[in-house]
Amino acid sequence: MNTIRTIPKLYRFGGYLAIWPSSYALGVFVLASTLLDTNQPNIVSIVYILLCAHSCYLLDRVKIADHRQDPADALALPERAMLFARFAKPIRVLIICELVAASITGLMLEPVIALIPLIALGVVHLYAGRKATPHSPRLKDLPALKAFFVASGHLALSLAVIWANTHDLLSNLGLLHCLAIGGVWLIVAGDAVLCDIDDHDADMMYSTKSLAVLLGSRSAWWSALGMLVLGTAMMALAHTEALAVGAVLVITTLMTHKNTNHRDFVDVRLLLIVLIWMSAL
Repeated sequence: MNTIRTIPKLYRFGGYLAIWPSSYALGVFVLASTLLDTNQPNIVSIVYILLCAHSCYLLDRVKIADHRQDPADALALPERAMLFARFAKPIRVLIICELVAASITGLMLEPVIALIPLIALGVVHLYAGRKATPHSPRLKDLPALKAFFVASGHLALSLAVIWANTHDLLSNLGLLHCLAIGGVWLIVAGDAVLCDIDDHDADMMYSTKSLAVLLGSRSAWWSALGMLVLGTAMMALAHTEALAVGAVLVITTLMTHKNTNHRDFVDVRLLLIVLIWMSAL
C-alpha cells in the first residue's frame, strides 16, 4: 500500500525536478531521428539533448536572479514554485555546470554544436527571463507565441543534433522529410497547448496571451487535438508506421478532456510511446 501511494508522489516530483520535460525533449529527438531515417541516437547525442533541455527548463523556472522569478509560476504550481525558490541558488550553479557539460559534449559531436547550449539559455532568458507584469509583456506573453516558441525550440535542438550526426541533413531533405518535420512540430505545438491549459488562470492574470487565454480552455483543448491529428497525418504520409505514434497520442489526449493537470502526463508519454514504437519496428 505504501508503494502504491509513493508512485504518484514520485511522478509529481519527477516533474518538479525537470525529469519529465527533459525526457520529452529526448522523445522529440528520437522521433525526429527515426522519421528522417538517420542513424539510431547515440549516447553522446542523448546526453547532450538531456543537458540542454534540463538546463533550459531550470533557467525558465529560477531565472538569473531572485527578483526576476515569475509570480505566475507560483500561482500555477505553488509547490513547484516554492521548491525552486528555496533552492534557487544551487539550481543556478547546476545550470552553469550543465552548460559547461553540454558544451563539452557538443564538442564531441561537432564543434559548432558546442555553442548551442549558451545560445539556448540566452534565448530562454530573452523569452521569459523576468517576472510577468501585465503592462510590460515578454516574448512568451505575445499572442499565441508561447506554445509555438516551445515547439520551434524543441525541433531546432533535435535537428541541430541530427545534422551534427549526419552532416547531410539539408542535402537529403525531400518533400517527405519536410512533411515529417512539420508533423513533429505540430505534435509538439499541440502538446504545448495542452500544457498551457494548466496555466490558464495564471496566464490570464499576468496577461500572457496563450491559446488557452485567447480561446478559452475548452477551445484550446480542441485546437491541441486538431494539431495532434494534423501532425499525425503529416508524419504518416512521410512514414506510414508513424501513424501508430500519432494514434496513441490522439487517443491518450482524448482521455485528458477533463484533466486539471496535463503537463506531467504530456511530458512523460511521448518518449515512452516512441520507444515502444521503435521496438516494434
